Amino acid sequence: MSSTRSRGPSLVVRFYLIAFNALSAAGWAYVIYLALAVFRGQRASSSVHDFFKPLASYVPTSIVALLIPQPKSTNNFSTTLAYFLHSYIPATYESTFSALAPVQSLAALEILHVLFGFVRSPLPTTVVQVSSRLILIWGIVERFPNTHLSPVYTTMILAWALTEVPRYAYYALSLAGCGVPSWLTWMRYSTFYVLYPIGAGSEALVMLSTISEWSNGKWAVWSTEDRVKAGLVAIWVPGLWVMYSHMMRMRRKVLGVGKGQKLGAKPKDRLKAE
Repeated sequence: MSSTRSRGPSLVVRFYLIAFNALSAAGWAYVIYLALAVFRGQRASSSVHDFFKPLASYVPTSIVALLIPQPKSTNNFSTTLAYFLHSYIPATYESTFSALAPVQSLAALEILHVLFGFVRSPLPTTVVQVSSRLILIWGIVERFPNTHLSPVYTTMILAWALTEVPRYAYYALSLAGCGVPSWLTWMRYSTFYVLYPIGAGSEALVMLSTISEWSNGKWAVWSTEDRVKAGLVAIWVPGLWVMYSHMMRMRRKVLGVGKGQKLGAKPKDRLKAE
């Protein structure tokens, strides 16, 4: 049994994982393209974009809307922040969400990959990362229209996408056995130093923008949901540190800092790296 595990996943599972990672990398690359098109002042209109629109309707948007009314809560801090950032960072919700929603929702399969033993990633880390993003997409952004015009929505999805394209591409090439370029390995295990704080900070600010006003004692009449979201925002910093620590350990393992391992060398266990 141990020798079988050391050889990695079966051929069928390997082909499936290659397809999953390649599709995910392509999807996130397309999200970047759509966002940058807005920065260039272009409208995202193509047959590929039209293909994504019906996909977004298959996820439980209508169910969420029926069960939980769409509120319009916001606060002065978030409104002021958005006002100053709008001059530099455009809103990209209308151009990107129809592609972002199915691409990010597809990541829920990563939890099943761990449960079924397809990969050896740590389950708690995988669950936290995937579920937090799904909550932001379907529990926050989809329900609160004020986030659709928020510049921190743009920084959030760009941080996600710029992290995920190298990650999924790295896994796809590793599983295919065709060699991973050293620059891609470096990107996979180095860009998190910048992208994780931007992504996590944007996530917290997006959620914060959906909390009712708290100044002048108004927090005392917060709804239960507002209090829960405020608690989630409060744990974003320690949560970021957990992810940071995990990635720093993986970086030392893969890049072999101080262990004589060359940049871009194959990790001891490609599927265990996350």
